[in-house]
Amino acid sequence: MSKLFYTRLAVQNLKKNSAVTIPWLLTCIGSVMMYYIISSLTVNPGFAHMQGGGSMVFILLLGCVVMAVFSFLFLIYTNSFLVKRRKQEFGLFQVLGMGKKHLARIMALETLITAAVSLVAGVALGFLLYRVFALLLYRLMKLDISWDFSFVPGAAFSCAKLFGVIFLFILFYNIWQVAKARPVEMLAGKQTGEREPKAPWLFAVCGMVSLAAGYWIAISTERSAMLIIAFFIAVMFVIAGTCLLFMAGSITLLKLLKKNKGYYYQKRFYYKANHFTAVSGMIYRMKQNAAGLSVICLLSTAVLVMISSTISLYAGLDDVMRNRFKRDFVVTVRDYSDETAAKTNRIVENALKEAGETAKELISYRYVSFAAVETGDGYEVREENLADYSSLDYLFFMTLDDYNRITEQNVGLDENQVMVLSDGMHYDRETFSIFGKQYEVVGKKGQAVEDGMDAMGSVGSLHIVLPDFSQLKAIEKQQAEAYGDAKSSPIYYVAFDAGDGREGSERLYQILEEQLSGLGAAYRLESAAMERGSFFSLYGGLFFVGLFLGTLFIMATVLIIYYKQISEGYEDRKRYEIMQNVGLSAREIKAAVRSQVLTMFFLPLVTAAVHICFAFPMIARLLALLNLRNVGLFAASTAAAVLVFAVFYGVIYGVTSKKYYEIVKR
Repeated sequence: MSKLFYTRLAVQNLKKNSAVTIPWLLTCIGSVMMYYIISSLTVNPGFAHMQGGGSMVFILLLGCVVMAVFSFLFLIYTNSFLVKRRKQEFGLFQVLGMGKKHLARIMALETLITAAVSLVAGVALGFLLYRVFALLLYRLMKLDISWDFSFVPGAAFSCAKLFGVIFLFILFYNIWQVAKARPVEMLAGKQTGEREPKAPWLFAVCGMVSLAAGYWIAISTERSAMLIIAFFIAVMFVIAGTCLLFMAGSITLLKLLKKNKGYYYQKRFYYKANHFTAVSGMIYRMKQNAAGLSVICLLSTAVLVMISSTISLYAGLDDVMRNRFKRDFVVTVRDYSDETAAKTNRIVENALKEAGETAKELISYRYVSFAAVETGDGYEVREENLADYSSLDYLFFMTLDDYNRITEQNVGLDENQVMVLSDGMHYDRETFSIFGKQYEVVGKKGQAVEDGMDAMGSVGSLHIVLPDFSQLKAIEKQQAEAYGDAKSSPIYYVAFDAGDGREGSERLYQILEEQLSGLGAAYRLESAAMERGSFFSLYGGLFFVGLFLGTLFIMATVLIIYYKQISEGYEDRKRYEIMQNVGLSAREIKAAVRSQVLTMFFLPLVTAAVHICFAFPMIARLLALLNLRNVGLFAASTAAAVLVFAVFYGVIYGVTSKKYYEIVKR
């Protein structure tokens, strides 16, 4: 036997099954292309010379990880359609005398050819389109630099490693599928079908409980410190609930519809076959449909969340900047002694004069801030309590003199009295206790003054106004003793607007930076003008990755739906032929097809929309951690994303239902 026999046979098999192998090959090429592009962007040397480049690289690396995991799952899932369609062919080879060893050899050659074509074509297309995506990225980041768009060998090598592993796994999976089945079973192939499953009530209930738990976590979690952890927990519950409901709940629902004779047979007016045909057709193979429907639903949800949130962040960048930077310039010094405060004030004054600018709305005060655990009647400060995020609050202490000066008020406090101002929290008690001392809460409770806390927005905070500076010093000393190395530093805070524009002048920033270096105390200088580039890098990068992965997920969703429905069309053709032979009209066939396809298509979309509705409050709070508090903008972005995605759904529904009908009709 010629050494090239198996190679020729492998090539012939691929050509003969072009109806299913070409979409599969295009899927592989597209996946390689997308991974090459994002891998090339990750190692682009231009990021090393730009503001916020480190954040951009991290975001792209995260995108690479998501892309790698997705490619693995997506290609394995779509490959299952290919194997299913070719089981009869593999069974015929065995019946004609070909051993499983030789069949495995042919499958290995087919996989090798597919892998080679996918890698070469995918990398080539990725190289050609890399420049387009790179230009889009740095346009989003507001960059004017010119980057190197040459071929990136490291990215090509990463593609080879990743997809080499994927194709190897696919090969072993395909061989295992063929090896475990008897030739007679494979010859029967699609004609064997599945027995009608029983209604798994227990799994359906577990799915509902899991989904309800995820929804409850998303709605009820308000404490900022718990948001990220709670988000991932909620996601796990929703994924589990979605899979269980589509696996068990869908069968249970179809069983109930079947028992409903009015719906099943449509007896209200006259006998119609579309419902009982569609329902009976979906029930018997719902177990295999469940995996596809749950994948489609989860992908749809991921697309909607990713696109709506990243669009909101990018479109609301001005709001983000205003929330993050209350003033054009902010100076925080880790020492609030009189000497350091006076020296800092002189530096600011001299820098303004040298730059020829005037400070507007300048505020300055001393404070100390640290985390504490709520105990019910007050707060407890112990180092081991820092890990208790469920009850962790951030306390911000300042003096009455500074408060009156900043707010232009004349509030008075006794020695055992404090004012409590809340920022993102509620405080309704009449007393405030800490370090064993209890204070009476007086005065108004309202919005806190601006501050320079790093943790602001990440956890809830209370702003406590103390009667005098001696008590502030005492609080600072006690928290230092309690926390040891984890103690917070006392802060002298200076903030002001300057310059012709909202962002101030770069020259003033440089002068301040130079003079503050001789202050003799640790400091941090922030400017909206100097940080804007970093924010564009971060949020532009997030927007790019969101669009990149969102587009990929949309393409995958469309392909899975199309592939699934077309595959099932070929499976159903024999069944509809029998129905036509016993008297079912073409009109009834078309109605049954429309009923089945409509259910299969829009059930995942409706479920994804419900997921988005319940996830909205939590995602809005997560965006607030990134300084986007424009809920209206996020709501509009979400609504637009759902609408556009629904349009895609509608288009694919029209194409698929038409193609499905063409397949099943005589």
